[in-house]
Amino acid sequence: MADPRTEPPIGMLAALTHRCPLRCPYCSNPLELEGRSGELSTAEWRRVFAEAAAFGVLQLHLSGGEPAVRGDLEDLVTHARAAGLYVNLISSGMLLDEARIRRLRQAGLDHLQLSIQGVADETADLIGCYKGGHNQKMRIARAVRAAGLPLTVNAVVHRHNIDRLEEVIALAMTLDAHRPAPMSSTTAGRS
Repeated sequence: MADPRTEPPIGMLAALTHRCPLRCPYCSNPLELEGRSGELSTAEWRRVFAEAAAFGVLQLHLSGGEPAVRGDLEDLVTHARAAGLYVNLISSGMLLDEARIRRLRQAGLDHLQLSIQGVADETADLIGCYKGGHNQKMRIARAVRAAGLPLTVNAVVHRHNIDRLEEVIALAMTLDAHRPAPMSSTTAGRS
């Protein structure tokens, strides 16, 4: 039996940026956010993805901040897929629209995780510090499913929504959120 300590990791979480239009109080971004000038370039990320795939990584999770702030996101998805990686985008949805979702799908995006802060406009917008944010997220969730992409709803539980967990689950079901079928190590990252 193989020693799991010597096996390559299955997945890689790539924080493409710390920039984000939301200001959620529970966010794991550092207090002193790294500016755009401190981010890896497109070429550097391409190299990282190729090296990760060569090392044996199967799944790439693109995160941030908000990864959609990067104008090169479609290019990064294309190169990650070309390296044989299964590509998942973790997004607030605030900087996405139907056209960009289609472009990401065409670039090879396999899955999208959409973060929500609550089930009602007032709570979600308060926590995200973004007026109209919840309605935008609902539009994006529908656009993700319309594009044929699997959708996962990420919902942080906090004091403003802990009493509404059944509604959070019902919302995820209404949005047709689901994870894709599990992949074997021989099919991961390949279409």
